[in-house]
Amino acid sequence: MGATLGDVLPLEILPEIDRYELATHMTVRKFKQDEIVYHQGDPAAHAFVVFEGLVKNLLLDENGHELLVSLHMRGEFFGELAFFEEKAPRDGTAAAVMPSTVLQIERDGALAVLRRNEEARRFMFAKLTHTIRNLEGKAEDLAFLDVGSRLAKYLIECSRMQRAIPLTQDDLAAAIGSTRMTVNKLLADFERRGLIDVARRNVRVLDEPLLLREIQA
Repeated sequence: MGATLGDVLPLEILPEIDRYELATHMTVRKFKQDEIVYHQGDPAAHAFVVFEGLVKNLLLDENGHELLVSLHMRGEFFGELAFFEEKAPRDGTAAAVMPSTVLQIERDGALAVLRRNEEARRFMFAKLTHTIRNLEGKAEDLAFLDVGSRLAKYLIECSRMQRAIPLTQDDLAAAIGSTRMTVNKLLADFERRGLIDVARRNVRVLDEPLLLREIQA
């Protein structure tokens, strides 16, 4: 596996001692479709990076309502706040969208590398900055776009990921802060107008320029 990690972890910037440190504090884990990686409220002692597959990060309220905060593909970290907050509980639930392989990295080993290696710190802070900007964008969408616009924008974002994203209508509803019934009606309308094609756990964008107009309406 080490030879295929170049786009997942910054091994090229690490000296041998730090590579060994990571290797001894890292575990490969495999998850089935819909299997939970960790639950909201669990102790956070590890961060994760996707090696293969797709992982979603969810927030749940006391009534069980879900907000799909983010999707994580190959090379993307999730649960990384464990590196920076000691003994803090998980602020969300992570689950595999499809069969997935992730690298589980222990906090102590990662911190040892970050303390010694300035390039590794820059890499990690860049990842955190990317996460924060994505969350800010999601908050803006929820505040300023109507439901139809949010769905259109999210479908376009998913279509640009260069692979089929097997999301259910419940996932789409959780991603845009709406209900499954509303999403179902909007998808049917978009499909009727030839903007998308709806299949089981897959929505394919057929006309991105016209779908973009739904965001501007």
